Amino acid sequence: MRNWVIITGCSSGIGRALVPLCREAGWGVVVTARRLESLADLPQGEDLRVILLDVTDSASIAGAVAACTDLHLKALVNNAGYGQVGPLELLRPEELRAQFETNVIGLQAVTNAFLPLLRREPGARILQVASMLGRLSIPLAGPYNASKHAVVALAETLRLEVGREVAVVLVEPGAIRTAFRETLVKACGDLPARARGTRYETVITSYLALRQHQAERHALDAGACARKMLRALNAAHPPRRLVVGRDAFWVGKLKLLIPAAWWERLMRRVYRVA
Repeated sequence: MRNWVIITGCSSGIGRALVPLCREAGWGVVVTARRLESLADLPQGEDLRVILLDVTDSASIAGAVAACTDLHLKALVNNAGYGQVGPLELLRPEELRAQFETNVIGLQAVTNAFLPLLRREPGARILQVASMLGRLSIPLAGPYNASKHAVVALAETLRLEVGREVAVVLVEPGAIRTAFRETLVKACGDLPARARGTRYETVITSYLALRQHQAERHALDAGACARKMLRALNAAHPPRRLVVGRDAFWVGKLKLLIPAAWWERLMRRVYRVA
């Protein structure tokens, strides 16, 4: 009798890397994405089910649940998300809403929808993918920072409420070598035009270059992150918190150890907003 896991956001990055690892470990995998063509290259098999899922669409979520009712669904990995770029004073309300609709409201909507199926299976677990930016903040990533802080709060609250029935694992990756930074550029939209003539014009350019440099120098491979997540999926006693990457570990420690004024000065200097 095969156990199944449903993973959101499988078109690329961590979600895509996790799929073959889970299959090799004996899991059946429900792979989801907003565009089915992005999943067309996955090898077919009885251990794979491909479903269209837009986490911001309640009808899409309900359809995904209906497609999984016949499975022994033992795990949910909430991985779907993106990063909105821009200084807060140039941010449009609709951009902030869109960030929260996907990263926060969509994540919790999927969680609530699948909880009844997960409760049927002893030892079920939910992996909520947050970020190191759910514990600290950097300039020009305010919407993303806020959304991941919210994911941390929701995961910790959910663990208190349902943790005796379904384990809740908070996954906090540092920089991961994925297409995430390409998404950052796309998420800019007309931001460069809005920033033209302001103090942020050069800051935004240097910010994107810095994030790319950080990714190339410090980022962990998506497969390495996925392997750590697989261990949490297979563990008899899954961890409450899974910090992934040396940068996530050490930057988090640094934030706790140094005075707040020093931290703020460091962030302004690193991201050139001083």
